[in-house]
Amino acid sequence: MPLGANAGYKLFNTGDVLTSTQVQNNLQNQTIMFFASAAARDASAPLTAALTEGMFCYLADTNITAYYTGSAWVPLFQNQVLVSAKEQAAISATAANTTVNVDVSTASVQIYTANAAGNYVLNVRGSASVTLDSLMAVNDSITVTFEHPNGVTAYYATSVTIDGNAVTPKWLGGTAPSSGNASATDVYMLQIRKTGAATFTCIASQSKFA
Repeated sequence: MPLGANAGYKLFNTGDVLTSTQVQNNLQNQTIMFFASAAARDASAPLTAALTEGMFCYLADTNITAYYTGSAWVPLFQNQVLVSAKEQAAISATAANTTVNVDVSTASVQIYTANAAGNYVLNVRGSASVTLDSLMAVNDSITVTFEHPNGVTAYYATSVTIDGNAVTPKWLGGTAPSSGNASATDVYMLQIRKTGAATFTCIASQSKFA
């Protein structure tokens, strides 16, 4: 394997003597380096002098992994092209009633297949033990979907909460729903954006499918 800026993979054998070049290129330059922030990374004189295309780093303050293009540091998942991206759906034979939790750590699409048994609060969270707030940085956005059928009684989501805290969505059409749709399937779609610590904006819609 070449021992240069792009060292690739090297198979080390018992008894090999490590050179400083091997340690630098094969071990150091090809790790994911840890920095408290982008400012701390950019203030590292040894790193600045050795910047090489393909280096990776992790920034603790923003929880971002970035790579060096040869001219700039770019977040790993920025400007990526998604081809037929899939979302995980959580499907259960549950009847909506009281509180419906959409756990985004499991799936962003929650589907109940039993007729709703009562009005409910739609709560979006990470999981039972993880908050959505802890999973998102400021200006991150996530879209979730909740689907359930109604029988002859048109039950609906009377309010929306995030991590159990009330939010006031902006509803499609300008008015929050005051009922569900009888003998039909209701689908709620929420786009949630984090604007500050435990602070979110939300736009929402309720759609009837029959």
